[in-house]
Amino acid sequence: MEAGFAQQLLEYSPDALLLVGRDGSISFLNTAAERLFGYSRAQLLGADHSLLLAESSREEFHGVLAGLAAAPSPHAPFAGSGRRADGTELQVEITCSLVPAPAAAADTGTSVALAVRDAGHRNAGTGSAAGATPSSAAHRGASLGGATHGSAGSSLSGDFRRRTPSAAGAPGAARAAGAAPAAFVGHDDELKAGSLRDPLTALPNGPFFNERLAAALRRPDPVDVLLLDIDDFKHLNDMLGRSAADELLVEVASRLRNCVRPHDTVARLDGDEFAVLLTECLNADAVAKRITEALHQPLRVGGTMVRPGVSMGLASKSAQTLDGAELLRQADAAMTAVKAAGKDNWLRFRPEMLNTAAHKADGETGLRRAVELGQISVHYQPVVSPGIGSVVQFEAFARWERHGRLVPPNQFLPVAEQSGLIREIGDEVLRRACAEIRPWLAGDAAYSVAVNVSGLQFQHRDFATDVLAIAASTGVDPHQLTLELTESVFFDASSDVMGQLRHLREAGVRIAMDDFGTGYSTLGRLRELPLDMVKIDRSFVAMIKTGQEQLPFFGTMVNAAHALGLKVTAEGIETPSQAKYLMDRGCDSLQGYLFAKPAPASDLAGTMESALTALDKVDAGR
Repeated sequence: MEAGFAQQLLEYSPDALLLVGRDGSISFLNTAAERLFGYSRAQLLGADHSLLLAESSREEFHGVLAGLAAAPSPHAPFAGSGRRADGTELQVEITCSLVPAPAAAADTGTSVALAVRDAGHRNAGTGSAAGATPSSAAHRGASLGGATHGSAGSSLSGDFRRRTPSAAGAPGAARAAGAAPAAFVGHDDELKAGSLRDPLTALPNGPFFNERLAAALRRPDPVDVLLLDIDDFKHLNDMLGRSAADELLVEVASRLRNCVRPHDTVARLDGDEFAVLLTECLNADAVAKRITEALHQPLRVGGTMVRPGVSMGLASKSAQTLDGAELLRQADAAMTAVKAAGKDNWLRFRPEMLNTAAHKADGETGLRRAVELGQISVHYQPVVSPGIGSVVQFEAFARWERHGRLVPPNQFLPVAEQSGLIREIGDEVLRRACAEIRPWLAGDAAYSVAVNVSGLQFQHRDFATDVLAIAASTGVDPHQLTLELTESVFFDASSDVMGQLRHLREAGVRIAMDDFGTGYSTLGRLRELPLDMVKIDRSFVAMIKTGQEQLPFFGTMVNAAHALGLKVTAEGIETPSQAKYLMDRGCDSLQGYLFAKPAPASDLAGTMESALTALDKVDAGR
């Protein structure tokens, strides 16, 4: 067969065909693949293949690839979930096989050929392919009383006690929920699209941008990020009106798209903030200059001619770049430097920009604005009790999303304390936590939610009164609320900590000492404190590597705390060995990434399933 005709067969195949290299990048796709996923060829060539997979299908897909490496014969078709350019998900059937590199290009390594077919028309209840397994979302629905990733209220109303061995381990039980893919199909595609696209400009939003940035950083090619916002946008908004200001944002989005190549990414992160991701760009400075010139051209919005100024920061991947968050932080520092120098310009990032007073002041201003706009959110991490095999508590963590990324708490909480915003943030986290977790708390009086408290919050005489008022307004029993404090807070002579803690405990609130063992309290002093539990600090847990270590202080801490009537939780657990070691020494509760990372309230059902599955595996290995 002639090579040209063979190429035509591939190009006009009714199935979507792709070739993925050993680095995960897409090196070939046909017209059907463009049509199925909604991307142009230019956008996908060189992109990471995970762009086309729904998150729930990635782990299974990588498992299939690993199996291919061990047994190179073509893998039987299996069901999965793809993701289109507009963010909607679709059921697909995937067949894949290894393709050895030609002899002349042996150094390129083995690739994987994929044939992808839309399986959305099939009956979800009967399964779409031999060997297909239910999606993870649906499996959670089956094992958690039908709960899936919906609202906190709907997903937390079932029984979340530990699964019995037959429910957890019998493959028939999981497959009997044959409705598995149906849970996926039942989601509203428009809502999914909206979660990844900005509704005003149709650009990718922050989470979508971060995914593409992370994929780009996994490849060896150059990566550049431009972060920009419109100078004095609030003034323009007030002067022009909301409708005209929206026209301005749409026009800025259009001009940005016209300044970059089809496979580069332009995103709207928040308000008037935009980001541009350049991949394999040989001259990012030239692109920054082109964008500046394009946006300086006057435009008519709402019947008024305007020439908006733009402040923009540029950061490029280097050997020291840790991740996308670091690159965005650098671009943000460069943008802040532009504003401090008079705005309406662009600068390339330099390390000294991170230490300027302007950058620190911008962080405080941004945080204050986030508090005013209600942009501080809460994520939750489960705490499991090995004794009863159940998730017994969720700890609430404050989260701040800025420029499309989550700012680490150790970066913004010190700013909150220094600026006096910590009280407002603390109240907001407590209020949200009580409201969002309440449906789950209603399932069992033994369940609780834990919230971290800063010592500065106790400087307000009405702190305890405010806590109880929030619990009452959200309908949460004070007995189901735990406040976590570091050791130093208990010995702060500048505030009436003890008096307020006793007031709270009399009302039923439980008090926990966080980071126990790292401060200056002794086991003897614990007897004097209004405490219900202690949390062993993660720095001690990190000492457990194999589980065979001789670390007698663990037993001492646990036994002494129990003798004082205190419960003991160990945090920062990342491996089964650590979990086993601490369970054997009598820890009442365990917490850490081994069980689940902190997640939004909408993901609590899946978070609990993850925690229980991990606990089952630890038990099985004991």
